[in-house]
Amino acid sequence: MLLYELLLEIGGFCCENKSLQYLPYILVILVELERFKNVNESIPFEFFCFLVVLLGIFIRFYTIGFSSQKVSTSNVVTTGMYSIVRNPLYLGNFFIFFGITLLSQSIEIVVTNSLLMFVFYSLIILKEEQLMVDKFGKEYIDWAHGVSCFIPSFKNYVKPDCKFSFKKAVSHEHDVWFLVVVCFVGLEIIRGYFEVNKFLLISVWAVLLFVAFVFWVVCKILKHKKYLT
Repeated sequence: MLLYELLLEIGGFCCENKSLQYLPYILVILVELERFKNVNESIPFEFFCFLVVLLGIFIRFYTIGFSSQKVSTSNVVTTGMYSIVRNPLYLGNFFIFFGITLLSQSIEIVVTNSLLMFVFYSLIILKEEQLMVDKFGKEYIDWAHGVSCFIPSFKNYVKPDCKFSFKKAVSHEHDVWFLVVVCFVGLEIIRGYFEVNKFLLISVWAVLLFVAFVFWVVCKILKHKKYLT
């Protein structure tokens, strides 16, 4: 098997099992737990990390809100976020993971997780691009040549050609939001334990977790009753 074919096969496996992307990050953090003893408590820094996470959430929300109403099977979506970067959802994921891992205040964890993310998504994109070329041919190739795979270029921005769908964006993303908050607050608890040998959580993060849980439950109910479709 050629190396290119092997990479495509691995990329196909990653596409079908995207939930595996969380495993390497968890393992790296577990291995590096001892370093959490050297973490300096800083509320402003924690808020900065959360703002990075929110940037990733916003990118995903904006992308899905404008693409959810027009899921085309015959044309490549080239407006909105897709006009400035080819893989906006993966870009959003990067900021989310980056913000969470920044909490560790460990260069090793941040660099390792960033590299793991780059490799994982590169394999997925390699497979997805092959499928897109097979499906759309020259239309996709021409668009890809003018839009970066990873690095956004706002000079190429093209206004979305459909209305923003808040309902569909929330329906698609509420599970992601809750999982992100759980991961963020969970890492906060772990950091606190290694700092004072007790499971502590400051009120602002406790409130965030509670609000996120209530919001998630409400979204589940609304989605079940088909109010979010």
